[in-house]
Amino acid sequence: MKKLYLTRTAPNPRKAIILLASKGIDIDNMDDIDVIDIDFGAEEQLSEAFTKINPMQTVPVLTLDDGTVLNDSQAICEYLDRVYGERSVMGNDVIQRAQVCAMRRIAELEVLYNLMLAFQHGHPSKAQRVDQVADFVASSIARAVKALAYFEAALQDREYLVNDQLSFADIVLYLGLDFGKLLKVNPVKQGDNLARFYRMMHERFSNQKMAKAVSKTVD
Repeated sequence: MKKLYLTRTAPNPRKAIILLASKGIDIDNMDDIDVIDIDFGAEEQLSEAFTKINPMQTVPVLTLDDGTVLNDSQAICEYLDRVYGERSVMGNDVIQRAQVCAMRRIAELEVLYNLMLAFQHGHPSKAQRVDQVADFVASSIARAVKALAYFEAALQDREYLVNDQLSFADIVLYLGLDFGKLLKVNPVKQGDNLARFYRMMHERFSNQKMAKAVSKTVD
């Protein structure tokens, strides 16, 4: 049985949950994947058992039947996209895949990463694991907000970022907008197009909409 280790509220594991949901697949109702929730509040990711699975102590992690361990969210989503469902969220041909990749990387590196960096350097819960630099907080948020103008323009007169169908780029941008709320970056105050996009995605993929798995023990 494949095992997917995640936590429901962090952006990187949410990528996998939303990717499958966008293809009509409930991650908690799959015959060949056992979902295991890692309790970050209890620091289960730092436990000896989990560290043996992923020495980086991060989620998501996907272990395959042959012993392969994938511990990167992009790699896991590439695998899930190719193995499950019909339409590819990564792109249906080489041009679409390139377009989705470009948009996804900008959303990840310029928006989501900068907001996560601000959170790591500003939130008390990260103080023990990160050598926090207070000056990074405001500057990282500013870079993310500046990048949002690019997506506000990209969404002009269109529902999604690439070819008017939901792609992985949309998922990453949505997660960046949603995560920004923790840093008081209001996702519906960044332009009319982004507000419409966020509301549409949030209606489908908010944490409240996603099913909860029964908690299991790491072994």
